[in-house]
Amino acid sequence: MWEYDEAAVQAAAELSDTLLERVMTRGGISEMRWLLQTVDRPHLAAYLERRGLRALPPRELRFWSRMAGIGEPVATEWVGKARAREKSWR
Repeated sequence: MWEYDEAAVQAAAELSDTLLERVMTRGGISEMRWLLQTVDRPHLAAYLERRGLRALPPRELRFWSRMAGIGEPVATEWVGKARAREKSWR
């Protein structure tokens, strides 16, 4: 996984927020599948609530919210905030 030692990542009890964010925003299909096989839904949801809703672009936030089992109303609210955040940078 790019610059990370794969053996160390496989051995880690929990993946770092940095690694989660990297895969969620820049990973290809094989990295995304790996993440979905490695991290359970509650952990994905916890990351999204803790950091992802402020760090992920709207499209990725929508996708990963769905993969984490986040309800549609909450995901829609988060995506709206992400879009507003992106507009503030323009």
